[in-house]
Formats: sequence, C-alpha cells, structure tokens
Amino acid sequence: NYTPFGHSDWQTIVSDIKKFGAAGKKTAVVSTINGDANVPFYKELGNQGVSAEDIPVVAFSVGEEELSGFDTTPLVGHLAAWNYFMSADAEVNESFIESWHTFIKDEKRVTNDPMEATYIGFKMWVKAVEKAGTTEVDKVRPAMYGITVPNLTGGTAKMLPNHHLTKPVLIGEIQEDGQFETVWQTDGEVPGDAWTDFLPESAKIVSDWQDPSIMCGNYNTETKTCSGQNY
Repeated sequence: NYTPFGHSDWQTIVSDIKKFGAAGKKTAVVSTINGDANVPFYKELGNQGVSAEDIPVVAFSVGEEELSGFDTTPLVGHLAAWNYFMSADAEVNESFIESWHTFIKDEKRVTNDPMEATYIGFKMWVKAVEKAGTTEVDKVRPAMYGITVPNLTGGTAKMLPNHHLTKPVLIGEIQEDGQFETVWQTDGEVPGDAWTDFLPESAKIVSDWQDPSIMCGNYNTETKTCSGQNY
C-alpha cells in the first residue's frame, strides 16, 4: 500500500489493517512511512487500538523525535529498526546527550538516529580534512576511506570504499515514555553494502571508489563494465 509523501489521513488504511487481522490470519505491518507522516499514522494506530500483541508494526523511519509529541502508551511493543537509539547504554552516548541538552537548553529534547549519523559524518569529515590538508572536495573524498570514529552505541564507524559505513543494527520496542528498549542487535558493526546480494540482478554489482580497476559505484563483476554516473 503506497501513500503520497506527507500523507496524514490514516483512518481508512488502519481500519483495513484491522479488518485483515480480524480475518484470523497472522498479520504484521512493515512500515516504510517517512518523516512527519509517522505521527498521524501512529496516533491512528493508538486510536483504533492496534496493539503490538495482535498486529505488530515494525518501522524503518520512526524514532524518538516523531514519538515525543504524544502519548505512546497504546503503542508499547511496536518495533523500529535503527542504527542508534537514545537509550543506548554507552558512556559516549550519555556524554553526547548531556552536551546536546546543554546546547539546546532543554532537558526534554530527544536524540535520534539521524543525529548520530550527523555526529559521525562531521567527525569523519574533520579527520579527512586534516588528512588531506585541504577542504577541497576531490581531495577530501578519497581521504575519507578507512577513517574511523566512535559511534554513540559504544562501537566504531568506519568509512568504506563504497561510500557506506560500518554500523550496528538495532531493533527496539516502543516504551511508554516514547523511548525504545533494544530487544535485538547485531554482534558488532555491519559493513554497509551498496547493492544487495539477495537479488540476482544486483548480486553481481559492486561499488568501490578506491580500487583503481573499478572506481565506480555501479560495477558489473560479470561484464567488467560500469554503468550510471561516475562522480
């Protein structure tokens, strides 16, 4: 089921989800709703009593910020997958949250995964600039490969030659206070893959901007050719 970006009227869709679940079939929802549209969607789940016990929802783009403005008690148990949760038990995370609250002058403001991504990205850029000795993009970019910085969950983020990072994967349950309790996580960081190995058409594609024989983000290992833009 697809909706326009920013969709806000979820009453019919949530009702359809309830009807499908009421038919006796095992039902779950995989939500790729993005941004502010999450707020009315989750409010409607609560309004219609869609509980995690009956119809669990797992999301890839709802976080602490989206859940901070309303009562999440009816949503307890629904799931989200991220690389970071504010509840991460790590000294570096506690220090970051304290610094953020001091800066924003608001102890109630939450942190979330996109904030951690920005934190990591800026620190990587600083290291790359120091390594390259310049802020010139074409020199900073190759200097990024292999750079590591601490993440906020207690591990390390590394920039790979495919322009992706190593990151942990966390699955968390929504709590009554709008935070997440991590119920599953990977054993350490997972290297980001530009192309999935689970689809035959992309399993043969790699991205590598460091190997001089490739230098491409869409390299076919069978035909030894690169398609798409090279930049």
